[in-house]
Amino acid sequence: MPHLRSSVVEEMPADQALLFTSERGDADVSLYAGRDVRPFSWRALLRALRHPDLELLEVAEPLWTAEWVRALRYVVLARLVRPRRRVAVATYAIENLDARERLRRLGHRPLLGPVASRLAVLATGTSMLLLDAVVFGTTGAAENHRRVFGRALRRTRSAVLPPRIGPCSVCGPVPADGPREPTVLFLGAPSARKGFDVLTAAWERSGAAGEGARLVVCDPEGGQGRHDLPDGVTVHVDPPRATIHDLLRTAAVVAMPSVRRPGWREQIGLPLVEGLAHGCRVVTTTETGLAPDLADHPRVVLTAPGDVDDLAAGLRRAMGTPSSGTSGYTGYTKAEVVAWWLDAVRR
Repeated sequence: MPHLRSSVVEEMPADQALLFTSERGDADVSLYAGRDVRPFSWRALLRALRHPDLELLEVAEPLWTAEWVRALRYVVLARLVRPRRRVAVATYAIENLDARERLRRLGHRPLLGPVASRLAVLATGTSMLLLDAVVFGTTGAAENHRRVFGRALRRTRSAVLPPRIGPCSVCGPVPADGPREPTVLFLGAPSARKGFDVLTAAWERSGAAGEGARLVVCDPEGGQGRHDLPDGVTVHVDPPRATIHDLLRTAAVVAMPSVRRPGWREQIGLPLVEGLAHGCRVVTTTETGLAPDLADHPRVVLTAPGDVDDLAAGLRRAMGTPSSGTSGYTGYTKAEVVAWWLDAVRR
């Protein structure tokens, strides 16, 4: 898989082997102990493909173009190594940006651009015929893929299985109505697409710092040293995974004000999932992949992307008395996703 991160290792089923091509900044190597997690190599892949119990090969989703091209090589190798006992191929798709925009090429060339884009869509759709099963992580991702690749997916078993949102597999149940520190957490690189500038402006406008609240930023990379942060803002650079869990267990709110940028749109929104799993309230935007699925959740506040006033109001609501009620949302663990894949390909 591309972009290994700690949360993926925490949720992986015990009988899964995981080969990764790169690591995110929050990947904690101490979590790998006792798990079959290794950097990708062709030797490691060959060993895995020859294992007599192997039934399923999970590959990167098709709209992660560079990783999908690599994945096609892995699928071909699996077919060659196991010609008689076929290994099923599955993917977990979460891309929320319009598929045609995602695959757009040569946009600055008025004649070649549209042709190249159509060819890219056609080639991607054709290659998706190699998939035996697809799980979509959000309803938006499912609609996105089916709108563009519906014909290619007709014979592929698919389902929408959004991620489980609690309790945390590491911390266990955390009371959502227990005492919380007046803290807003921002998890991830403080970038424009994650809405960090909008968040700092909204933080000042909310007046929360003057009431004793603080905004804590957990930056896994620390490559964007900032000296213009407003009062009440603290930055932790590359904090250990245990520290992040501690902060999530005690913070009142997790903020994830994502903003769409050219060529990018928030997919699932892992900080949202982790916040809810630890009993936090969450303030996010309608750009988040899970926003339509969580529209009725009592601990989720949806705001307009890039709107400082709306975000400031959302922060004030989330820091106040939590809303009551229940949500119709149903989430699934990675083990349940794998079980669905296996059931689908065995039919």
